[in-house]
Amino acid sequence: MKTKSWIWGLSLVLFTATTQLACDSKTENKAEKVGDEYKDVIEAQQEGDSSDVQEEQAELDSARQDYRDLKKDSTQK
Repeated sequence: MKTKSWIWGLSLVLFTATTQLACDSKTENKAEKVGDEYKDVIEAQQEGDSSDVQEEQAELDSARQDYRDLKKDSTQK
């Protein structure tokens, strides 16, 4: 009986840890996307093309909003 309890306990711990890592990786991926979009905005600004800057800024704003929404959803659960 003790062996069966240990197996169930370890399985539960493993499942919980895996679930937490999966949730964190989603927010980390969104955060990385925000960072990438920010770099694109900086590059467009350095090139000096205002239409590219506006386009990249819109993509950055969208990525930031996606990150905020995911973060909000993950804290409400």
